[in-house]
Order: sequence, then structure tokens, then C-alpha cells
Amino acid sequence: MLYHLALWLSHYFSPFNVFQYISFRSFIAFLFAFFVVVFTIPLFVNRVKQLYLSHGGVLREYLDHHEEKKFTPSLGGLVLIVSLLLVAFIFMRLDTPYPYLVAITLVLFGAIGFLDDFLKIVRKDGISAKTKLALQFAAAAVVALFIMKFVPIDTKIHLPLLKDMAIELGPFYFLWAVLLIVASSNAVNLTDGLDGLAIGASLTTMAVLGFVAYLAGNYIYAHYLYIPYVPFAGELTILALGFLGAGLAFLWHNTFPAKIFMGDVGSLTIGALLAVIALVTKSEFIFFLAGGLFFIEMLSVILQVGYFKYTKKRYGEGKRILLMAPLHHHFEKLGWKEPQIVVRLWIVSILLGIASLTLLKLR
Repeated sequence: MLYHLALWLSHYFSPFNVFQYISFRSFIAFLFAFFVVVFTIPLFVNRVKQLYLSHGGVLREYLDHHEEKKFTPSLGGLVLIVSLLLVAFIFMRLDTPYPYLVAITLVLFGAIGFLDDFLKIVRKDGISAKTKLALQFAAAAVVALFIMKFVPIDTKIHLPLLKDMAIELGPFYFLWAVLLIVASSNAVNLTDGLDGLAIGASLTTMAVLGFVAYLAGNYIYAHYLYIPYVPFAGELTILALGFLGAGLAFLWHNTFPAKIFMGDVGSLTIGALLAVIALVTKSEFIFFLAGGLFFIEMLSVILQVGYFKYTKKRYGEGKRILLMAPLHHHFEKLGWKEPQIVVRLWIVSILLGIASLTLLKLR
């Protein structure tokens, strides 16, 4: 909105031309989102805490070692979603498909997460795992169809380390997009188990994807780096910077000891949003590395459950690879303190983010 308003006002006052620059709108979006979230969260906490305490709070049984968090309110992801919606429609160009794609992703996955979080508060039990997964696949299908119809990209998977090498998926691209969105959504959700862990790792991953979006949206940079050029993809850099601002503000309240949790409404939505940006910028493999912590956490659960079922069927007694899954709970069982685990995994996430950027040039 500001872009179009400033474009009109620039005819009367030339300094408004500064709003044409993605970099300027990105920095303004960062500050805007930061202050919206940092000042809104305390008010939101009080509101949600009343609802939370009136129903006795909810604590998953497997987190009996986090009894002190029983009455910490959730649903904080709602504030992140609202702030990102504001960023999308205030700072991004409305004559591109990207703000609408962002809005669809935020609303659909936010609704699934909100329903699950709200039911956990009022009846101590959220929606079933099968129902949640089915809803995620349905939402991902809508998002994937929007991408294929309105975003100017091909249906190829562009491989890293290989110049001009891509695999044409054709109609199977839809399946690829849906699976990536659902996998990413659940991966971030599984990582959200310790104070500040998921949002901190999300900041690193989003920073990488925002940088890639800026490069992909610039024909000169894209041609030089041999990455796919995606018209106006730089607009997603604005969203990424807005997310960094909102995420840092949320982390201010979510760091140990957390005053509020993002809940499924936040983690499911953030995971889906990361995957969508990766799909649009044709940087799925960069995303796999930059967001590697999320996928490692998800893999730890898959291996733990799979190995337990296999050994139970074969030997009559289920065995485990880890002391507890996801991986961050394994470290807790080893005796690591929560802040120690979180900061060390943040470091891993930063290292993976830096390593992922090397894929841009190594071709």
C-alpha cells in the first residue's frame, strides 16, 4: 500500500521515491513489526492468561519435567501472524501475487494451529493428529495451487552445486510443493519445545531465505549466480525483514523463562511460510540446509518412533534410539540445562544458515 501511495505522492514531493526501494521498505517493515509485537505481547499475555487460568492450563504429559510452565499462556503466534499480515499489505507491492500468497498461507495454517491450541485450553485435548495432518495437506494444496497459477515460476527443481541443472517435475510439482509445505510446518512445530528455540532458529532460516529472495528478484544478481530469476521476488525480502523484526520482539518475551509460547498457531504457520518462500524463490535445497535444525528434529522423531515399532514387532519389546524425542528433549535427559540447549542449537542453526549461502556460488 505504501509503495503505491508513495508513487503517487512522489509526483508532488520527490523524496517519496525512496519507497520504491525494496531495501528501504524492508528496514521500515522490520522496525514496524518489531514495535507492533514488542508492545502488543504484554497486553495479549494478560488476555490469554485469563482464559488459560480459567481452564486450569494445559501441560502435555511427556513434559512432566516442565511443571513450572503449566500456566504459561500460549497462542502468541497470533500476534506474529497479525504483524506479518500488516507488513504484507502495508509495505509490499499489491500488484504482485506475493502479499496474497503470504496472506493465504498465514490465515490457513494459522487457523489450523489456533483451533488446536484453543481446544487444548478449553477441553485439555486438541484436534487429533490425523485430523491435523489432513487439514495441513488441504491447506498446503490450496497454497500450492495458488503458487502454480499466479506466481511466475517453472515446475522444475533446481539442483545445488550444478550449473543450469534442473529436474522437470511437470504435474508432480504440485505434490512436491504440498509435501514440502507440510513437512516444514511439522518440522518447526516439533522444534518448538523449549523457550526461544523455534523462533530463534526461524530467524536464521528466514534471514537466509530473505537474502535469496532479494537475489532471485534481481535479474543481474540472479544471472551472475546462475540461480532462477523470479520477477518481483524481492518483495518477499520485505516480508522476511518484517518477520525478523516481529521474531526478535517475540523472542524478547519468549526467551527463558518464557512469558508466552507461540503455540501451534505460530509454529505450524512459520514452518509453512518458510517452505512457501523457498518454493517461490526456487531455493528448496538451500532451505533444507539453512533450516536443517528443523529437519533434524523431525528426523529424530521419525527414527525414534520407527525404531520403537520395529523392535517391538521383532523382539516383543520396543527400544529407543534417543532417551527422548524430539532431539532437544534427549539433551535435557542427558542433564543439559534448557538455556544451554537452546543457545547451542541456535549456534548450529546459524552455522547451517551460513553454510547454505555457499550453495549460491558453488556451482
